[in-house]
Amino acid sequence: MSKLRRVCRVLAVVLAASLLQVVSAGEGVQAADGQDQSFPPPGVYVGTEACVDCHEGFEEQLQQRKHGQTADSRTPMATEGCESCHGPGEQHIELASEEGEGGGLISFAGQSTESRQRENRMCLHCHQGGALMHWQTSLHAADTLACTSCHQIHKPSPVLDRTTQTQVCVKCHTGIRADIYRASSHPIREANVVCSDCHNAHGSAGPASLKQLSVNENCYGCHAELRGPFLWEHYPVSEDCSLCHRVHGSNHAALLTKSAPLLCQQCHQDIRAQGRRHVSRLYDFDFSDTRRRSRFVLGESCMNCHAQVHGSNHPSGAALMR
Repeated sequence: MSKLRRVCRVLAVVLAASLLQVVSAGEGVQAADGQDQSFPPPGVYVGTEACVDCHEGFEEQLQQRKHGQTADSRTPMATEGCESCHGPGEQHIELASEEGEGGGLISFAGQSTESRQRENRMCLHCHQGGALMHWQTSLHAADTLACTSCHQIHKPSPVLDRTTQTQVCVKCHTGIRADIYRASSHPIREANVVCSDCHNAHGSAGPASLKQLSVNENCYGCHAELRGPFLWEHYPVSEDCSLCHRVHGSNHAALLTKSAPLLCQQCHQDIRAQGRRHVSRLYDFDFSDTRRRSRFVLGESCMNCHAQVHGSNHPSGAALMR
């Protein structure tokens, strides 16, 4: 019986050690550069009162934000106050008193790749799941952007305001800025459509960080009348809207990638100048012979007749004309 007890005691010690390793691995990891990655960071908390003695005004700012609501037990200010995000303040106070300089805290200044990753870990400790489910595989995470590159904590965050969100995004996405100022564009400048209506900046399972799994599903969120199914389908339409449209802006009408009939003739190559299958030649510019004068010369658009270009439910709409 005593031997059995000893065996059980050894097994219990081994199991406890294994569990301790698992817990330690979950709570903190030692980075390759030797920095401590544990959460919460080690140190002694000094309290919010010690912070506001030097950093005046920040407490009043936070009281107007979600993070500063002490009545909500989920917020940082309801737990360790300022130190919930910035880390224990003991070392910070010691450095300030000895050297007259700050330090020893997570400043959210994002001055290096390592500091940005450390800052993001503080945010991700609370902000998990939901819209942030795909953050680790997102393009912004791959670029080692800090959360504070887009968000502000103490002040109103412009990226959360529909009237200013686009200006935050186009600071980096300069190509998109050029597109939204083209002749034809979504009402992005007017803030009737904003980036977050279509994209999830924290990552997604769809292409280009789209909120849906495909381009078409994203577009159908607003353009539901084009979803179909139609009796007569136009196959490029049901495959990918971006085959014909430039989403952010275009120099052609209706956000088209090219003007008609050039756009249509990319697929319908047999319907072109001198084409024999069509009722008239779209490029007939010979006005000397009235018999060859085409009623399609003005406008030169296939949609003059094929108005139901996205699909038709009419029994006689095989040619998408009704």
